[in-house]
Amino acid sequence: MTKQTVLDHFEKTVSNAKERLRKLISEAKRYSSLDSFVAGLMAAVEILEDEEIEKLETMFQMQQALDERIIAERNIDKTLDDWVIAITIAMESEIDEIRREVNWKWWKQEKQIDLERLQEEVIDLWHFLLSLSRTVGLTPATIFEKYMAKNKINHQRQDGGY
Repeated sequence: MTKQTVLDHFEKTVSNAKERLRKLISEAKRYSSLDSFVAGLMAAVEILEDEEIEKLETMFQMQQALDERIIAERNIDKTLDDWVIAITIAMESEIDEIRREVNWKWWKQEKQIDLERLQEEVIDLWHFLLSLSRTVGLTPATIFEKYMAKNKINHQRQDGGY
């Protein structure tokens, strides 16, 4: 995907979301009961969730294009095991680079944190996380579903004194 294609897609997505929200608000104004209001809010949340999944879809597509380019240009042939190992090692390296941007060494003089650089390192990690997600068969929709389910379990664990 080219930069312009991504920008066009983003602009269209935002425009579509705004239009759908306007319609929802217009529709909600016709009802006065609390149930209708709640239904309208739930619909709005679903729209926002769909928009977030669309953004993640775009990131997946962009990462797929990058991964395919690198694989083709470098003539790479790896098994699933090889890919998981390689990508997780790369992720460990990125985590180390993230850690270097903050003051984790309590025995050293603190330095000013360069937030821009720190964010750049986190985005580098995201590239590998997207590659790993794709490699193991996750999609934006399954990531959302599995995250929501696991988040619920994690809250239940905290409620139970985990």
